[in-house]
Amino acid sequence: MRAYDLARLLALGAIWSLQYLFMRVAVPELGAGIVAELRALSAASFLLPTAFVLGQRLSWRANWRPYLRVGVVNNVLPFGCFAFAAASLPAGYLAIINGTLPLWTVLIAAWLLREPLGGRRLFGIALGIAGVALIVDLGPVALDARELLATAVGLLGAASWGWGGVLIKQHTGEVPAIPLAAGSISFAALLLSPAWVQATTATWTVTGLGSAIALGLVCSGIAYLAFFTLVRDIGPSHTLSITFLVPVLGVFWGWLLLDEAVTGSMIGGGVMVVAALRLVLRR
Repeated sequence: MRAYDLARLLALGAIWSLQYLFMRVAVPELGAGIVAELRALSAASFLLPTAFVLGQRLSWRANWRPYLRVGVVNNVLPFGCFAFAAASLPAGYLAIINGTLPLWTVLIAAWLLREPLGGRRLFGIALGIAGVALIVDLGPVALDARELLATAVGLLGAASWGWGGVLIKQHTGEVPAIPLAAGSISFAALLLSPAWVQATTATWTVTGLGSAIALGLVCSGIAYLAFFTLVRDIGPSHTLSITFLVPVLGVFWGWLLLDEAVTGSMIGGGVMVVAALRLVLRR
């Protein structure tokens, strides 16, 4: 891997590790739907002018289908799922659930791209799911139906992001990476716009609004410049392997800035997820 690609990959991991911190601040005040919409809208407000400045034509009429597909799978579903989960789960939990993303990428690549799985990869996938189950069952948050539902929805969001990485790789042969990022996030902002009906029930504070805007601007807008071009250059599996780093940093930020508890089961479950990723991604 080139030093330039490695630098982009590490920067992407660091940025993505912050998203759960922003969500845990914004969602309780604004609501999951508003946060998902503000995330997409803020990212689009950054990526559309960036594409224009770089001389990248979006060609809406020719490319609306890839924009719509990627927008739904890579933005609408995971933004909504993780925002919903953030209403109940700590940032550390969310980051570790995000750590399963490469497992889903491998499963979906096996389905859509006919990549072989094999016994080692199947065992790794089972180990990763068991690691998340350990964290949820024995972590500091009391286990009830709400937390179980939030965990399931978070895992669905991670699976959707894994599918999104495969879709992006499929479409970057026909649509350049930056227009694909800008066009898909614009469609996502449009599709999530019905969430504004909840605006009157949201608690609008500078902290909540600022966190939601930072979530979109930094963790989607700026991050997507690296993500979409890395998927094009090194492929979805290698790009999404950076989620090795996300659970560690996510738990650290939650502990440092939100005073979230870190337990032995969280560490043990995180180690299981990392071990699973090594098994799944090893050539």
